[in-house]
Amino acid sequence: KKTPGGDLVANGTSLSALLTLPNTHVLHQDIAKYLGMAAGETKKLPRDFPSSTTLVFQLGTNNWQRQGEFAPGSGILHEAHHDCFNDSIEGAKCFSVYPSRKQKQAQLSAHESDRIRIFPLEHDIPICESISPVSTYRWHSMSDAEFDAYRARLAAFCSAFIDEIEAAHGRPITHAIAHHSFLNPVILCDVNKARRAAGKPQIPFSVFVHGTALKMFHNELAGDNTTEFPMRFTPFVRTAVDGASALAKAVNVFIISEAERQKLLAVYEGLATPVVLSPNGVNQKIFKPTAVSLEAVLACLTTKPYEGSDLAPMPLPTAGFSHMVVFVGKFADWKRLDCLLRAAQLYEKSIAEDGGKVATLVVGSGPPEAQKLYMDLAVELQLQNTYFVGPKPQPDLAAMYSAASVGVFPSYEEPMGMVFIECMACGTPVIGADSGGPKDFVSPAVGTLVLETPALGDDKDRFVSDLAKTIVTSLKEDWKSTKGGNALALALEKFSTLTQVKAMAKSWGW
Repeated sequence: KKTPGGDLVANGTSLSALLTLPNTHVLHQDIAKYLGMAAGETKKLPRDFPSSTTLVFQLGTNNWQRQGEFAPGSGILHEAHHDCFNDSIEGAKCFSVYPSRKQKQAQLSAHESDRIRIFPLEHDIPICESISPVSTYRWHSMSDAEFDAYRARLAAFCSAFIDEIEAAHGRPITHAIAHHSFLNPVILCDVNKARRAAGKPQIPFSVFVHGTALKMFHNELAGDNTTEFPMRFTPFVRTAVDGASALAKAVNVFIISEAERQKLLAVYEGLATPVVLSPNGVNQKIFKPTAVSLEAVLACLTTKPYEGSDLAPMPLPTAGFSHMVVFVGKFADWKRLDCLLRAAQLYEKSIAEDGGKVATLVVGSGPPEAQKLYMDLAVELQLQNTYFVGPKPQPDLAAMYSAASVGVFPSYEEPMGMVFIECMACGTPVIGADSGGPKDFVSPAVGTLVLETPALGDDKDRFVSDLAKTIVTSLKEDWKSTKGGNALALALEKFSTLTQVKAMAKSWGW
């Protein structure tokens, strides 16, 4: 029923109120226009009522990869979701906010600037861990005043952009997504609190959980490194919104692997919000098999010495290699690059004894001290054909994956493993550790997982030996030929960004 005041009432409830509830994404003004209703008139809304443009707002924790700045996995996934909503979901428009000190709003294209806002920082992006390829500025290093100021400024920034979007389109945001389970869900609750005070409808939102925030909370809960991880943010997220967690206010919470479910629930005890498995997808327009030779890939690369080194970048040799192993990741201890380097000492020798020659590419970065640590270790181990090439953009990664014999990512309890999926999407088998997210999808058909250690740093010699033997087996048995096709098929079937985004939208009732 349309009231004299212009509102619509359904079963005695104002649709203005209904629009604050989850899964409600049709505007009462559109309903009235569609039905041609007059004041006081009552009509039944048809089930096939055509929905109008769906407006999605995303808030990211990490930068996107552009303007010469390397991005971690969550930033890459945020951008992929943004592009997929805009390019592949009919009737949807997606708008995004992400932080950066280096990137500038003025350098975005006109098309991008309509739908993207870069939250400007005077410091590096705050990080949950001790190490990141893009920052050494930790949340734990912030004072309470600095943290509160950051929260308030980000909430105001998001509110202002949302007001612009809604004014331009004449309707509220349909749904919002907070990437990471730390501050961003709290920010969306802050935005909704301001909207309530202004008489605006609430924005239903979901939370997309990435692994690093959970690692921070569990480091606090473990209590064995209170210098770096004092008990501070776990109590905060549990009570940040009117004595409850922001996740309790969400429509649903997406996790990237089943291994993350119990970790999440250990932090957010008693969480009643639905927790939905949403395996990461990759952009299959970029990550696909490419007809590129090993020699051609190597010819395009140079070494990247650590910051402060006396060494100059050098072109990579291209001749004589029969195999190539690729590692992609940030230089954090749990990524276990040290184990791969120690394994390389063994598999370089084993392959050479059979007349072969294997190149190992280390793609990624970290703080200067981590760069130096691992590069010095490679020198100490006298590795002959292991090359540190720094972080690379996605098209370059796709070429390296395509030319590689195998991708090796030996992380301890990897939350999901985007690099696994990217590598598989390029038709290359994968090797990892039998823990975390990769357990959900790495089978003998696409590669293998090496027996895990009891804890990070334990039983390292055995793990290195097993890793080296597995890599040697993959090269000698030519897994690229026997397993690469299966890896590609699995990635195409289950791990596209479009499949992931469609499933997310379906969970909201779209």
